[in-house]
Amino acid sequence: MSRRPSAFSALLAIDKPAGMTSHDVVSRVRRAVGERRVGHAGTLDPAATGVLVVGIGQATKLLGLLTLDRKGYRATFQLGSETTTDDAEGEVTRTAEVPEELLDLGSAKAEASLLEGEQDQVPPAFSAVSVNGRRAYDAARSGEVLELAARRVRVYDARVLGVNAEDASWELSLDVSKGTYVRSLARDLGRRLGCFAHVSTLRRTFSGPVTLADCVTLEELDARGAELVHERCLDPVGVLGLPERALGLDEIVDVMNGRKISLGQVRDDCVSRVPSPGERVALTLSGGLAGIWRREGRFLVCESNFPQAIEGVRAPLNLGEIGPEAPLDAHGARLLVRAAVPAGRAYRGGSGVRVLDGSARLVLDLPNKTIPFLFAVDEMGNQVTDPLLSEKCALGEDRRFVCAIGAFDGLHCGHRALLSRAHAEARRRGCRLAVVTFSPDPARVLSPKDAPKDLLSADDREYALIDSGIDALLVFSFTHELASVPYERFVREALGCLLDVRAIVVGEDFRLGARGKGTVSALRELGRSDGFDVIGVELSRAGGEPITATRIRGLVERGSVEEASALLGRCHFVEGEVERGRGEGTGFGFPTANVRVADGACLPAEGVYAGFVVVGHGLGTDHVGEVAYPAAINVGKPRTFSPGEEGEQFLEATLLGFEGILYDRVVRVVFVRWLREPRAFGSVEELERVVLSNVDWVRKTLGEKGVELSGRCG
Repeated sequence: MSRRPSAFSALLAIDKPAGMTSHDVVSRVRRAVGERRVGHAGTLDPAATGVLVVGIGQATKLLGLLTLDRKGYRATFQLGSETTTDDAEGEVTRTAEVPEELLDLGSAKAEASLLEGEQDQVPPAFSAVSVNGRRAYDAARSGEVLELAARRVRVYDARVLGVNAEDASWELSLDVSKGTYVRSLARDLGRRLGCFAHVSTLRRTFSGPVTLADCVTLEELDARGAELVHERCLDPVGVLGLPERALGLDEIVDVMNGRKISLGQVRDDCVSRVPSPGERVALTLSGGLAGIWRREGRFLVCESNFPQAIEGVRAPLNLGEIGPEAPLDAHGARLLVRAAVPAGRAYRGGSGVRVLDGSARLVLDLPNKTIPFLFAVDEMGNQVTDPLLSEKCALGEDRRFVCAIGAFDGLHCGHRALLSRAHAEARRRGCRLAVVTFSPDPARVLSPKDAPKDLLSADDREYALIDSGIDALLVFSFTHELASVPYERFVREALGCLLDVRAIVVGEDFRLGARGKGTVSALRELGRSDGFDVIGVELSRAGGEPITATRIRGLVERGSVEEASALLGRCHFVEGEVERGRGEGTGFGFPTANVRVADGACLPAEGVYAGFVVVGHGLGTDHVGEVAYPAAINVGKPRTFSPGEEGEQFLEATLLGFEGILYDRVVRVVFVRWLREPRAFGSVEELERVVLSNVDWVRKTLGEKGVELSGRCG
């Protein structure tokens, strides 16, 4: 008997409450939306809360395909006791005194950092792991002891957020691989420390690309049912992490019948390109996901088709179209700002090592991994000099890499297209991907008087590269000495000292080494003799012109921040420290921040803009502690009734929803829309009227409350 068609198909993120199983949540969703075909991805323990992705209708077919390979948690580790279930639901089996030093925040952070890295983990006795067709928790409840095999898991990031000395507990933020049991982490940590431990509270903050801010509550779903699903469903293409291929009307019949179709162009992040060999793509039509297909030869062939398209596919946001009649909601604002501002990292690289006979310094960063300090000794116990020993050990025995090389100023759409090609090459060859870049920007060293303004600071550029999914980042300090090194020597010694380079991916106009002799053709010739391939990627174009940092910089400096954002693939932002102004803005009823922008930053043209001010520079993988406040932003030289010294360039932002003091704090100012040109005012009353008009536009378009970048929208 065929199953009746679903009323609709969608993915939805639920903020699971405590006390319910994941299956209980599925049953509740079925009743709320009137659809029997509902499933979930990534089980949560009954005591845990947070992100649980459910599929409705045809979207249940996606649950096994979702890229939910990393998960984030906020957890409380209760020290001093171990339980049967490794959480607060079980009976206490062992207790011990908690040493006083473990209740010191510094000591706790040091111990938690030892959780990071790959490890073999035995799941809890009460878990959903199946042994010979029998669930571990069923066996445990009946008193049967099952031998649970250890599994390889990885902790990408483990940070102690606070220590409660009164009840001997730690609050942690964890970023772990799929299949990792946080309860087992607590159990094993307690045993290592000799005081025992279990999890007393657990909240999942993200599952793959899905975060708490994407979630709805069961109470909201009960109240609004399918209407809420249509409004808040997840974008299936974004969650799958696949490039998108829009279908033409003439292709629908072929797709419905599973016949091959032409390659066409896919949209990958903010670039358009031809699908790579073997690559899977998402076919979309009218805001729905129609199928998942794969390139074979010169065609796309069917892997999965969805007769009833899965809704929720969102078109790229056109900043020029937003306004009071088409405002951003809190969810959209959060996504916009998160895409613009890279997450900081508590640890990146280190002091580095000297290479090329001391003519350059190299800093190696392995995302989510701390590089240990090691030294070797010979048979006599004498230390063996190998300045790269720690880096080599951290990279592991298999050091086959595809290398993408460039300055990556701004990390714009063209750079992202190059990185996408490099990712595809690494996958095809079974290698890892390393990005090789230089700091400062070579242009600042070679032509300091004509040095361009930065579209990203050196730190933010490296943060953004790390967050792009690469396996290693090599940052070479750029000096005149390094500039004089021949390209052959740079590749063989500077890269070859650490990596087994299998391919190099660069832009078609790339030049490396002394006098720029390392062109694509020259590198290919070197590769033929040294055993690596060189791929010159054609420059991405928009509007008939190449996408370059120079072009984007010109748009920003003319105030065309919306056009610049389209080429950057994100909104432009600057960073600076808040200093004391004259306080005129507070007289209008809104807090103002006078921001001294960091030297070298590319500041937009004089004028008034709508955007956000990001407060709270969180160090971590998920913008922990950061809030984006809607703001009217004034850039320019002070005029009558404006703060600052006459003729001195400044940036002043009027924040909505902020309470507190910002003096001496570093903030990030995100530019979303140009509002008007600068002007002088004849009176304070006229200034107040115009300022309030700008603020009103921001309130109606971007909101009037701060948006938490990590977690639910405020």
